[in-house]
Amino acid sequence: MDRPQDHSLLHSLEAQASGTLLARLLAIADDAVIVADADHRIVLFNEGAERTFGCSAAEMIGRPLALLLPEPQRARHDLLMQEFANSSRAARRMGERREIHGRRADGSLFDAEASISHVALAGQTYFTAILRDVSEARRQQRALAASEARFRGLAAAAPVGIFHADAAGLCQYVNDRWCEMAGMSADEAAGHGWLRAVHPADRARVRDAWREAVSGRQPFALSYRFVRPDGSETWVMGSAIASHDAEGQVSGHIGTVTDVTERHHQALALERAKSEAEAAARAKSLFLANMSHEIRTPLNAVIGMTTLLLDTPMSEDQRDFARTIRASGETLLEIINDILDYSKADVGKLEIEQHPFNLRACIEESLDLVTPRAMEKNLNLAYLIEEGTPESLRGDATRIRQILVNLLSNAVKFTHQGEVFVAAESEAVDAETVRIRFTVKDTGIGIAADQLPRLFQSFMQVDPSTTRKYGGTGLGLAISKRLAELMGGEVSVTSEPGHGSSFGFTVLVCQGGPAEPADYLQRDAPALKDKRLLVVDDNLTNRRILTRLALLWGMLPSTLPSALEALDRVRHGESFDIALVDMSMPGLDGLDLTREIRRRRTPAELPIVMLSSLGQRRLLQAGQGAGLSACLSKPIKASQLYATLVAVLQGTSARAATEAPLPASVPAAAAGAAARELRVLVAEDNAINQRVATRLLQHLGYRAELATNGRQAIEAARHGAFDVVLMDIQMPEMDGVQAAREIIGQRGPDGLPRLIAMTANAMPGDREAYIAAGMDGYIAKPIELAELAAVLEQAGALARDATRTAAPDTAVDTARLEHLRSMQDASQPTLVRDLIDLFLNDSAAQVQAMRERQAVRDAEGLRALAHRFLSATQNIGAERLSRLGMELERLAKRAELDATEPLLAELDHERVRAQAALQALRIRY
Repeated sequence: MDRPQDHSLLHSLEAQASGTLLARLLAIADDAVIVADADHRIVLFNEGAERTFGCSAAEMIGRPLALLLPEPQRARHDLLMQEFANSSRAARRMGERREIHGRRADGSLFDAEASISHVALAGQTYFTAILRDVSEARRQQRALAASEARFRGLAAAAPVGIFHADAAGLCQYVNDRWCEMAGMSADEAAGHGWLRAVHPADRARVRDAWREAVSGRQPFALSYRFVRPDGSETWVMGSAIASHDAEGQVSGHIGTVTDVTERHHQALALERAKSEAEAAARAKSLFLANMSHEIRTPLNAVIGMTTLLLDTPMSEDQRDFARTIRASGETLLEIINDILDYSKADVGKLEIEQHPFNLRACIEESLDLVTPRAMEKNLNLAYLIEEGTPESLRGDATRIRQILVNLLSNAVKFTHQGEVFVAAESEAVDAETVRIRFTVKDTGIGIAADQLPRLFQSFMQVDPSTTRKYGGTGLGLAISKRLAELMGGEVSVTSEPGHGSSFGFTVLVCQGGPAEPADYLQRDAPALKDKRLLVVDDNLTNRRILTRLALLWGMLPSTLPSALEALDRVRHGESFDIALVDMSMPGLDGLDLTREIRRRRTPAELPIVMLSSLGQRRLLQAGQGAGLSACLSKPIKASQLYATLVAVLQGTSARAATEAPLPASVPAAAAGAAARELRVLVAEDNAINQRVATRLLQHLGYRAELATNGRQAIEAARHGAFDVVLMDIQMPEMDGVQAAREIIGQRGPDGLPRLIAMTANAMPGDREAYIAAGMDGYIAKPIELAELAAVLEQAGALARDATRTAAPDTAVDTARLEHLRSMQDASQPTLVRDLIDLFLNDSAAQVQAMRERQAVRDAEGLRALAHRFLSATQNIGAERLSRLGMELERLAKRAELDATEPLLAELDHERVRAQAALQALRIRY
């Protein structure tokens, strides 16, 4: 029989070539290829089969094909193969309708798909099977099916609506929860149908957002409303993300819709509550502002009039009564300020500023404020700045001083004998920032451990009973804690009843710019090096401080705790260059010791400097014949001690401080009038406040006219040539701010009159609001005489036709310093020297800070620094420096920063001249 013609190219190959080709095809095939004879014994087992079944061809050739099947299937294998051989089908696929499995050499089974055929060759029947391991594919199919089932189960049970869209954004699936929220069936939602469920007012917005998401420009996340057929609305939050296929192409979008109706209503309620709370806060602030104004107005009369009263002739009893009234008024003012500070903290309005300041001056100024009360109780006040602590810093000195004064006031209040001591130390945080730790220790009554947690809580006191011995608002420590935290620090306290307390707080501040080193901080000072110093003081803290300073200056100190020991040293011929003697010592006091030493040493042989409290200066006056070389008031200040020791040792201050009589209560009118003739208008509607203001102005040597409301002030300013207007804010017909704007509009080219807000308003932002309205200054009621004098000094300097007593080329006006000297009294015995020292220590750093603000184009920062520097220059009578400072402040206020650069250079040059002049004048005071 003729074989059909085979048109394939393989037909032309020789048998040997065909065999080689077949062998190579079998070798590279991934599938298992197995050939068995009619007896079902394996005659060919390719490499794919070896990999699939885990056994070699050599092992399987000649063995039954059934060994490759699971045992349960072997029994029927031969029968099935015989039926297949006899059938008319030459080939068939297996594993399509039911799963089949193969058996590996290790006995494990795997899912398989196979194709089998039979062929007769040379009278023999052969079976050929091509088999593939599909275990992984089947596993993935089962996992996918399970995942889909799980997804549909979760979607059906999910509390949120779920939807799926194709790559074009057409909806393909929504779950039951989505249908429930939208009021629409799944069939209705298909395609773009879901948009019909969206509220008409939101539909365009949702459609646009969905198009943006489908285009891939932004994700879909939107709040909108569904409207059900019954008209009910549901607020939902819809979100969706794109899904991707194996090639990374977007295959669709899956998203959720969450019912946020309750949340939406809660947000509306919260917004209403917030608005109500803000309204309540505004009402509270307004109430506090009104109460502050109403309380400060009569306090202005109480404090102002008692200030004037104390400067009139009266008996000691009357003077004591007047002092008591003034002290009570100041106490009430402190309470008001505590409440206002608390209200600022309560609404987050406490602000922390960053300005250059001197750490030592900050501590000394704080101690000065509590010194009178401490002296009344004969308490020792002292402070120590640990070595290595930077003194030139940048931070909020006012707030730091506020915390210190609060802690010091409490310490003095609760200490009946002993001392109050302040320590300061530092810790570097980074290259620019340091942590300053302040500690205020006292020897007072102490606090029980169970009461310590109450200390820093608002309105809480250790003793809350109505029979308590110590009063107070209970706000001071709470405010101090808040301030410390705002400056990056914290507060702490340790105490034991009967053994005193130790309050500490930390603040983060920046290192100040390079400043000229103060003389009193130099090591091995040439004027004091190797000088033998005798220190006699029964207080261990004072001895420690004096020893530390003496060693810093290179002196050779000998510190003794009693007068008898010191006298014994002198008797035995021990030689000293100078002695520091405390006034109050048990047994033999400082004056008695001085008299005993004078029997053996003359003032030239052993100069003696007495350390005394302010309350003992009258006792020192009685001991002028004791031969003292100088007298220093406690707490001991390093700058004063250094200057005194140098002056005494160099013989430039041979006359003792006790040789000068105590300053008399001289009215400042003559000095004020000589210093400046200013035409002042007082705009004030309250008759009592009118009297207070005019009498205070008379006391300072100024003449004043009155206007009782804003309109009268405008008319008076228009027709009268006034240099300064003291403008009350709350007045009938027209308030002070409106009147100020009118007066500013009618000013001449000389910029006069200058406007000073004079108000009992002291809430957050009041001062800034008045300055923003165009005013040149601000005084809070009750009016402090010194503050009024300083403001008028500044305003007078700004007046172009003001009379100046100092010659233009004079760096410092000595008349100003003499005027300040006349104001010295028992509470401020070294006022002039303190102001000079403050300027000498701080002025270079202040100018450097202004240069830095100018360099970074910070006009407002430069203006604030120039204003502060201006006050300092006016205090010490540096007239030309003041004019430069005023011009600098004016330019900064107008943001003309380019013009400030040459002015800063001129100002720094004049500062050097003023420092030199003050250094020469300092010895007089």
